[in-house]
Amino acid sequence: MLASCTAHAESLLKNGGFETIHTVAGPASSEAGFGIWELGSDRSAPSDWVLNSAFPGELLVVSEGAFSGEHFIRVRATGEQRSAHVYQPCPGIEAGRWYRVTTRVRGGTLHLHFYEYFKEGPMGVQRILTTTPGPHEWQEAQAYYTPNKPDLFASASLAVEVAAGEAVDVDDVRVEEVQPPGGTAALEPIVLENDFLRMKLSPQARVEEFVSKKTGANHAARESSIPMFSLSRAGATIPAGYIRRREDFVDVHFLDGQTKATLKLETRPHYFTVAVEDVSGPEVDWFQFCDLRLEITENVGTLINAAWNDQFGACVLATNDRTHSYGASGASAILCAKCYRQFGVKGAKIAICGVPTGPPDPASKLLDVIEEVELDQGLPHPEINGVWIKRAPERFDSYLMAHGTGEQNIDQVVELARGGFGCVEIYPWHSMPSYRINPSLFPNGLAGLKECADKIHAAGLQLGLHAMQGMVGWGGMHDPYVRPKADPRLLQERHATLAAAIDSEATELAVTENVADWPEEGDLYVEGEIVRYARRTENGFADCLRGLHGTQVAAHAEGTRVGHLVNCFNMWGNCIYAPDVNSTMIDEICDNIARVFNETGTDMSYFDGGEEVAVQPPHWHNQGKIALGVMRRLKKPVVLEGNALYTHLSWHVITRGSPSYDPIYWGRREYTLRAKGQNPANWAKNLLTGDVGWFAPHVHSLSTDAVTPDEVLLLCLKALGGKAPISFHVDANNPNANKRMPEMLQIIRLCDELKRRDYFSEKVCAELTKPMAEHVLEQTADGRWVVRPLEFGPPHTLCAERPEHNEWIQQNPFGGQVPWLRLRARNQLARYGAEDNLVLADFEKEVPFELNGSASPQLAHRVERSTEKAPDGSATLCYRASNQGESRSGWSRISLPFDPPLDLSNHRRLGIWVRADGQGGILNVQLANTYGYRDHYIPLDFKGWSYRELDPPEDARFYDYGWPYNFVDLMYWCFRYHEVTGLHVYYNALPAGAEVSCLVGRIEALREYPRSLNSPGLEVAGKRAVFPVSLKPDEYVELDWTGKCRHFEPDGGLIGEVQPEGSIQLAHGDNAVRFTCELGDSATSRAEVILSVKGEPLEN
Repeated sequence: MLASCTAHAESLLKNGGFETIHTVAGPASSEAGFGIWELGSDRSAPSDWVLNSAFPGELLVVSEGAFSGEHFIRVRATGEQRSAHVYQPCPGIEAGRWYRVTTRVRGGTLHLHFYEYFKEGPMGVQRILTTTPGPHEWQEAQAYYTPNKPDLFASASLAVEVAAGEAVDVDDVRVEEVQPPGGTAALEPIVLENDFLRMKLSPQARVEEFVSKKTGANHAARESSIPMFSLSRAGATIPAGYIRRREDFVDVHFLDGQTKATLKLETRPHYFTVAVEDVSGPEVDWFQFCDLRLEITENVGTLINAAWNDQFGACVLATNDRTHSYGASGASAILCAKCYRQFGVKGAKIAICGVPTGPPDPASKLLDVIEEVELDQGLPHPEINGVWIKRAPERFDSYLMAHGTGEQNIDQVVELARGGFGCVEIYPWHSMPSYRINPSLFPNGLAGLKECADKIHAAGLQLGLHAMQGMVGWGGMHDPYVRPKADPRLLQERHATLAAAIDSEATELAVTENVADWPEEGDLYVEGEIVRYARRTENGFADCLRGLHGTQVAAHAEGTRVGHLVNCFNMWGNCIYAPDVNSTMIDEICDNIARVFNETGTDMSYFDGGEEVAVQPPHWHNQGKIALGVMRRLKKPVVLEGNALYTHLSWHVITRGSPSYDPIYWGRREYTLRAKGQNPANWAKNLLTGDVGWFAPHVHSLSTDAVTPDEVLLLCLKALGGKAPISFHVDANNPNANKRMPEMLQIIRLCDELKRRDYFSEKVCAELTKPMAEHVLEQTADGRWVVRPLEFGPPHTLCAERPEHNEWIQQNPFGGQVPWLRLRARNQLARYGAEDNLVLADFEKEVPFELNGSASPQLAHRVERSTEKAPDGSATLCYRASNQGESRSGWSRISLPFDPPLDLSNHRRLGIWVRADGQGGILNVQLANTYGYRDHYIPLDFKGWSYRELDPPEDARFYDYGWPYNFVDLMYWCFRYHEVTGLHVYYNALPAGAEVSCLVGRIEALREYPRSLNSPGLEVAGKRAVFPVSLKPDEYVELDWTGKCRHFEPDGGLIGEVQPEGSIQLAHGDNAVRFTCELGDSATSRAEVILSVKGEPLEN
């Protein structure tokens, strides 16, 4: 029973051999914002084929050297990052039928897709082939296709895609229907059934039923026509044609008529197993032996390959390291498993789980069965005190990341940790990956570290060690794996041989091989010596620095092997090498880590790094090797989380998901709401506990205000609702640099205690974890803890002496109340045009800015001097932009570098005149560092001239736009105002079809004067509250919910209590609030004010 098609059947494509051509008179395609198609000099193109205007390139009709006939096409993707598509509608394709696509190709990488169009909903794209045939001989490529969503399918088009930067010759494209295998009507469906689940496969290998026996609901995706089984050969996906059961075995016959796979089935009470027994026929690249598509969308975890809702859950679990189990979509359950020729196809095995769930914790029922699979199938199943790590209560303990801890300060650190944490996590290493102990912190070496560990344990705390996995040279290139002779097992991605001997003085290396594709500069491994070359030559490397990192310089003979070392962490100028994952070095590193963990009784670890493995695909097989290797060597398991260590295989030894990035420096509250606070919910989809850190109690600087307790409460309430810990980073040598640390510790301790007690109901916890929702925690008179909704801020920067800047509308969605308040003094700013200001850009003689890119060719921009003067009489620059697209634009940029960099330490705020035409969008005036930016947005919703003081820099509004940089550049870096390297001006979010013209006057950095703010006050509805204090710059008063008002230093040191004169109350709805203070030449009139209001307690 082989699939077949009629010999020489008529193709469903027209002109698949490109024999019919026509001349194109005008543009080859329309302009869709990505350029237009280029044709050959004769302007010919194949008839019946469409050049996709969204994916343009170059197309030539070539008349010599065709595989058959007279013509073929050569398609080149001329864009550096965008492929080129040529397609043809195929009206003859029908749902529920199979088609074979064949073609002849040569050249670079080619993909075949079908664009799929449905009766409702967006179009889809189904890729059926990827091949790289090489440039010399025509190669045949074939693949198979059946439409997806047969009930909704309307039509399809075959698309030929050429990868970015490559060229491919294409000839003889055919699409032919494949007739169903004869005799399949007599085959029976395959039914598997256990206590929880009934699973039914049709003879054509489609999942027809995935039924919960508890409810009778069928969770199989009804719209999918994708078979359960498929394989790949030469880049083409070949689906199963039919399946037949033989007792505990299933034979899978594929549509190519040449390949058969045999699977062994086993039914367990709560799950099934499927194991690959054999694959016969021509060799395959991979065999997909599970493609389970379910109608479950509520919770989908692509890492653990599971999905569940309140009624039912499913998981496809790999049971060995030959099996790649993964979720193909985060939006719906597509639970897949593959095995590969590289690691062996025979013996791959999965467990298929289908489980009834239910409140209050649906995921726990799924976890029960996964635990059962671990125990039955010999998967890792670490336990802490007899409890599986996925359920061990230790996973909830917040931890103090006290880096810099050593023998001299351990007592201070322990005392601090006892104030609010369950774990102390330290970094005791001298260098990686030997994991030698740092003698400056632990003069007594491992014995000293063990003594510190004993003190941590004696205090009832967990010991955590921060490890960098296999990062070679982290902490310094003095590690024994680098110096004095570099280890030959360091990862080298290219190799060559010396063409001539070199002595120890040589600075040029000649090799026998062609090195044209090697990096222009890099590091070489030569018999244990590391050589850095600054220039690549035609036959080698020049301007070489010998004995890099203190490696031993030596003479090297002709024929010596030369390897290019991989720098796995080259961001921000770093150089970190990697161990070859296929070498014994990985085992040695696991030994190094486990030795210290076992000697110290380590309880917890954060496995940082991982980039050294990430550069060595495949990720699914390699990324978790160190986590798995270390855990196998431990006398007792640790609570484990980290950076790049998460795979389906390593999931079994991991307790927690990684935090949402490192400590954020700027825009902390917004980032907590958008990312850190959502961390537990995101990791819960993969059945892991989250981590609402990594957070640091930053102190005051020119770049940020010090962290305050309300920020920590926001963080801890998100952790409380998500049943997760927080990770809190301090400098062990100065842990109380932020003077409000005692208040923060009290909050952390309280929230961890309430979390461990399950104090709040699932309903309250769900409210706490809602995106962007804020709350406050209160204790009632009878000792109960309650949660109230909170409206925090937003902050307002005000100037009492300027009527247009001393009043705002404060919204109160709750009942009338006295608000929580923080009022912080800010430096006085010089007036625009003052002699003390620094002029960043003026346009009296020239335009100092240069065009510096845009997000799309549809957004054209230019800059020129204007003859119109700004209201202050200064010359202006005209910045024009035209959005030719059909939607809101992205960014365009003009740039002005500063060489040398400018010191704006006393000039952080900007003044600028702008004339807008009211069409909308924003102007962004941006200060730049080598790494990092400060954004300042001006909405262009006004007409005429307007003077703007740009203060403060942006945080929350950053997320409303797309930029050529990310939040790391804006929020993570401590912006260095003392070395500003440039000034950028952007447009963004211009309306579709808009032609915008802004005039910009002289851009000044305004001088700041550190003057006191005297007797600040607020007025609302005729009532006034005055704070009888004198606040130095960045000092603040804080009025809390109890009515206590305190005066703090910028770093949170308490100066004293304040008795306000009068009070204000915010009514429900909008409230006009005015800021006042004593005015005078020696005082500042500027402040930042935050008002917050709260609602009624949530029912618990």
